[in-house]
Amino acid sequence: MRPQQYRKVYDWFTARPAALRALRLTGRALPVLFAGAYLALLGLLAAGTAAGVYPMRLAVRAVLVPGAVFGGGSALRAALDRPRPYQQPGFVPLLPKDTQGKSFPSRHVLSGAVIAAAWLPVSPAAAGLLAALTAALGVQRVLAGVHTPADAAAGALLGFGLGALGMLL
Repeated sequence: MRPQQYRKVYDWFTARPAALRALRLTGRALPVLFAGAYLALLGLLAAGTAAGVYPMRLAVRAVLVPGAVFGGGSALRAALDRPRPYQQPGFVPLLPKDTQGKSFPSRHVLSGAVIAAAWLPVSPAAAGLLAALTAALGVQRVLAGVHTPADAAAGALLGFGLGALGMLL
């Protein structure tokens, strides 16, 4: 997105302080929600494994698959080192940030997506809800001006795709 295009988004949110607060709150709350969902999954799998409800391999996958996807996504970001939208002259993000580069894929979105995928074998409904929240997080990251739509889409596709493959195969 070019600075002139983003200026309309920026102006809309700055003219509506409540919407800007909601955008920023969403950006802080959703990652916390995903972390809580992941801890809940691990707790559920630990208890279920001890009770004989879930096989140990499922609990192991729930640790290894998200870890591998997160690590791979972080390595990809570092290798590609694509610039952030706000690194363009005249582009001011709604979410103050000073990170340079490492924009593709969005790690926030990738993490939410792989956590959603980790829930698939346990609760497809929870996985679907978390996938929808991942999409909301992707929109938030773009509207906040810290990622491009391609960054967010790549994070969602890589996170959920690789996560689902790892959890279900």
